[in-house]
Amino acid sequence: MTQNIKYKSREIQAFYSCNRSKWEDFYPSERWVLAKLAGQDGFLGNLLDVGCACGGLGAALSRQFSLSSYTGVDINQQAIEWAAKEQKLPVPATFMAGDILELNLEDTFDLVVSLSCADWNIEVQRIMNACWARVKAGGHFVISLRLTTGSGVNDIKSSYQYINFSGQERNAEVANYVVFNFPEVLGLMQALQPAPALIGAYGYWGKPAATAVTPFTRLVFAVFYLRKGTGPENAGIAGEFALPLELFR
Repeated sequence: MTQNIKYKSREIQAFYSCNRSKWEDFYPSERWVLAKLAGQDGFLGNLLDVGCACGGLGAALSRQFSLSSYTGVDINQQAIEWAAKEQKLPVPATFMAGDILELNLEDTFDLVVSLSCADWNIEVQRIMNACWARVKAGGHFVISLRLTTGSGVNDIKSSYQYINFSGQERNAEVANYVVFNFPEVLGLMQALQPAPALIGAYGYWGKPAATAVTPFTRLVFAVFYLRKGTGPENAGIAGEFALPLELFR
């Protein structure tokens, strides 16, 4: 069994301590999905943020909507240390350093979010499984993924990204840059136990990050939302997708 990369780069703390902490800092796809789940009452409940970096999502959502509590998990020690000391949230907040596959989390949550995390590491399916296990019945799991119309790739030797937010540096730490096609993603999500009651997504075409080395010149950057059912596991899966039509051909 392979292991996830334990990212140690201080670039992560340096960047995320100053970025992605306001609602407008997040991508349109991320805002669209989170606003949809918040609904008219704007209540998201208790939130687990997997790959939280410096906890900026908690800061943004607690200003934009209503949270009961926030728990942030990240594999980068420096980012968590900064968040625990500096990220002041108006709701009870907990920050934990470590791999979601190894942490002993017993609580379940109304909303589990993993943005720019699972497809930036190795064990994507296991990360998804671990996140899904922490979703309450009736709750939601939100995850961002990169999509292509052809064959996907999960090979850090052929598709990777330098963890350097000012430009490529050959001595920078390298992250896996995972890309899926739509059937692959559906297969991952349908394999979750219990099966989701709903799978939805919103996404659009864009260029890979400037610090990425990948065979793709354009990708669909999608945010998926999955609802965990409260009834029988075999009740069926509903789908609602606002994605480019090319993905379905």
